[in-house]
Amino acid sequence: VIVPLKETNTTNYFHNAVLSELAVDGEWPFQVCAAPYFLLLARSILSTLAEPTSPFRWWSSAKPSGNLVDALTGANESSASMFAAGASHLSSTSHWSARAIVAHRRLISTRRDDDDGEACPTLWNEAERTFSRCINDFCDNETAFKDSERNAFVASAIMLEWGLAQHHFRKSGRGKASFNKALEYSKLEVEVTGADGVRTKYQTKMTAQYLVRAKPNVAGADDNNADNAYAENKAHIEKQMIKHDDVSDDALLLEKIRFENADDNVHFNLSIHDQSILLALCLDVKNDNPMDGLTGMQMFAYLARVLNQHDDWMVYATGLLERAWLECERTHGRERAILQIQALADQHSNRLTLTQSTFKSVEEDSAPAQDRLRHLHGIVYPPRWDMLRDLAERYAKLGIVTSAAELFEEIELWDDVVECYRIAGKSNKAEEVVRARLAEKETPSMYAALGDITNDPKCFERSLELSHGKYYDSHVALGKYYFDKGDMKTALKYFLDGLEIKPLLPAVWFRVGTISMQLKEWDTALKAFTEVVQQEPEEGDAWANVAAIHIHRRNAAEAYPALLESLKQNRNNWRVWHSKLYTCIDLKKYDEAIQACVELINLKARRNAKEGVEPLEEKCVRAIVGGTVRKYQEAREAKDEIGIDSSKRTLVRVRELLDKIESSTKIEPWFYELSAHFNDELGWEEECFNDLMKEYRTLNSAKGWEEDSVKVGKMVTLMRDISKHHKKTGTKESLTKAKFLLNGVVKKVRSAYNYTEPSKEAEELDALLLEVKQLLE
Repeated sequence: VIVPLKETNTTNYFHNAVLSELAVDGEWPFQVCAAPYFLLLARSILSTLAEPTSPFRWWSSAKPSGNLVDALTGANESSASMFAAGASHLSSTSHWSARAIVAHRRLISTRRDDDDGEACPTLWNEAERTFSRCINDFCDNETAFKDSERNAFVASAIMLEWGLAQHHFRKSGRGKASFNKALEYSKLEVEVTGADGVRTKYQTKMTAQYLVRAKPNVAGADDNNADNAYAENKAHIEKQMIKHDDVSDDALLLEKIRFENADDNVHFNLSIHDQSILLALCLDVKNDNPMDGLTGMQMFAYLARVLNQHDDWMVYATGLLERAWLECERTHGRERAILQIQALADQHSNRLTLTQSTFKSVEEDSAPAQDRLRHLHGIVYPPRWDMLRDLAERYAKLGIVTSAAELFEEIELWDDVVECYRIAGKSNKAEEVVRARLAEKETPSMYAALGDITNDPKCFERSLELSHGKYYDSHVALGKYYFDKGDMKTALKYFLDGLEIKPLLPAVWFRVGTISMQLKEWDTALKAFTEVVQQEPEEGDAWANVAAIHIHRRNAAEAYPALLESLKQNRNNWRVWHSKLYTCIDLKKYDEAIQACVELINLKARRNAKEGVEPLEEKCVRAIVGGTVRKYQEAREAKDEIGIDSSKRTLVRVRELLDKIESSTKIEPWFYELSAHFNDELGWEEECFNDLMKEYRTLNSAKGWEEDSVKVGKMVTLMRDISKHHKKTGTKESLTKAKFLLNGVVKKVRSAYNYTEPSKEAEELDALLLEVKQLLE
C-alpha cells in the first residue's frame, strides 16, 4: 500500500511541483488535496493508453526540457506501433481516462460564481474527445458485449457520466440530453406527477404535492439488484441524515411527505444506478429552471424518491447533500441544511458530529473507502474541500464570517480568509494566520495572500518560485504593483507572463492594451484588445481602442467596423462618435459622417458642460459639404442617374445638418461662409445671398475686427461676393445698398490706419466702392 509521505520541506516542494504540473490554463488545483501525484500518475498512464498514437500530453503551460521530451516522444516506429496494438486490446481505457479527466477538473479551484463554463478549455476539449470515443465504442455499438443487458447498463452509465462531466464543466445544457439518454438506455420508467398529501406535522387538509414514480426495468431487475448485496448495514447509512427533530423540538416539517393514497407511499426497489439517474435528473431540473419555490418542490420530489432507499452510502449522502442545498433557500429548513452539510463534510474525518457522536461510529459504523468509491463517478458528490468551501460560503452569507474564515483557512483559500476577517473587523488577524501557517508549510497561494495583505512584491515573487512560475495570480498581482508604481515596462512583462499561463482574462488583456498604447507598442496593444473583443464581444471600450489603434496607423478601413461594434454597445460615447466622424470622412461615407455630426450635436445638448463634449470642428463640416457637392457634380458629369439620385438625398441631409447646426450652436462667420458656398454651388442664389448677409452681420458684430488682418481679409472677400450679387441684380436699389454697405466697411478699415499707409485690403475695398458708384452714375 502506498501512503503519502510525512510533511517535510522536501515533500512540500514535491507537493507544489506536482500541483504545478496539474495546473491547467492558469487554474491552480486545491492546495489541500492529499497525494495529488496519484492523479498525475493516473492521468499520464490512462491518457497514453487511451490515445497511444498521440504525443505525450502536458496539461500545464510550461514544457519540460528538450531531452525529456525526446525520451517520451522519440521512440522508434516499431515500438510505438507495438504499444498501440497492445493498448487497443484494452477496451475500457477511454472510459477510465474520461473519469480521470473529470477528477482532474474537479480538483481545479475555480469559483462557482466566476465559472461561466469557459474555465479549463484544455481539459474540456480532452474530455469531449475521450467521451466521444466512449460513446462510439459502447453506446453506438450494441455488440460491445455479448450480454445485451450489460450493453445497456454500460451505455447508460457512460451517458450518465458524460452528462455529469458537462455539469462539472458548467457547459450549456449541463448534460440534459445525456441524462435523458442514460434514462432511455436504463429503461427506467419515471413519471413526475402530483398527489394529495401533507408535509407538516399539524396539517389537516390534504394539498397537492409533487410525486416522482420510478419503476425499474423488470427484465433486468434481478441483475441490477445485485448492487444491494453490498448494502449490508442500511441502518448505518440512514444515520447520515440530520432529522428535523435533531435540530429543534418544535420542528414543523415532516421528514417526508405523507400521501393520502397508501399506494403513493410504497415504492419499487431501484438499483443504485437507477438512483444515480434520478439524482442526475434532479440536477437537470435545477440547471434548467430559475431557483424558485416550484423548482425546489420538483427537485424535492426526486430526492425524496432516492432517500426512500438506503442501499449505498455515497448515493444516499448525495441525496442528503442535494436536499440540503435546496433547504438552504427555505426559512424552516436552513438550520438543518447547514448542519447536514457540516455532518457530511465531517464524516470523511475523525471529528465527532451529530451523525458520528462516538469514536466507534467513526471507526466502525462508517462505510469503508471501497464502498464510498464504488459509484463515485455516477454521482455529483463533491470532494471534501469543495464541500467545506460551500459550507463556508453559506456561513459567510448568513453573517457568520469568523466561522467561515476558519473553514476557508482549513482548505487554504486565503483570499477568502482575508476577506472574512476584514468584514469581521480583524484585518490584523488575517496576516497573523497566514504568517503562522507559512511557518509550518509554504504554498504559492499563502504567499500570494500575504502579498495582497502587505503589498510586498517579494511575497508574489516567492509564490512564483514555489509554483515554478505557474501561479498566474502572482503574475497579475506583480503587474498591478508595478503599474501603480508607474513602471509600465515591468508591469507589461508580468501581465504577459500571467496571460501566457491563463489567456482567458479579458480584464488583464485590456490592461495590457492600455499599457502598450502608453508605451507606443501598437502591435501588442492591437493583439491585446483583439483578445478582449474575442472573449467579450460586448466590451465597447475595447472595440473603440481597436479602432483608435487603426486610426493612429491611418488605416480607416480597418477602424470603421471596430467603431460600428463599439457603438452597438454604447451609443452615448461621444469620443467614439468623434472617431467615427473622422473615419467616415476619410472613407467618403458622407451619409454616416452626417449621422455622426447629428449625434454629437445631440450629445452636447444633453450632457453637462463638465463632460467636455467637443463641438463640431470647422474642417469636418467643410469636408462633408465639399465632399457631397463634389460627388453630386461628378455624378452629373458622368450622367449617372443612380449616383445623381443618391447624391441628391445626401445633399438634403447636408442641408438639414446645416440647419441643425445653426439652430443649436453658437455660430461663427465660417459657418455662413460655408452655407453660402453650398447654396451657390447648387444654384440657390437667394439662399446664398442671405447667408452672405448673415456672415457680414456676424463678422461685423465682432469687436475690433477692423484691427485684425485675418478678419479684414475675410471681410474683403465677403464684400467682393456681396457686390458681385448686387451687380448681377443690376437695379438701382440693389446697387445703392451695396454702396452704403461698402462705404461703412471702408470707413471702419480706414479708421484703423489713421497714421499709417492704407493696407492692400483697404485699397481693394476702395476699388469695389468706386466700381459700384460708377454703375450708379
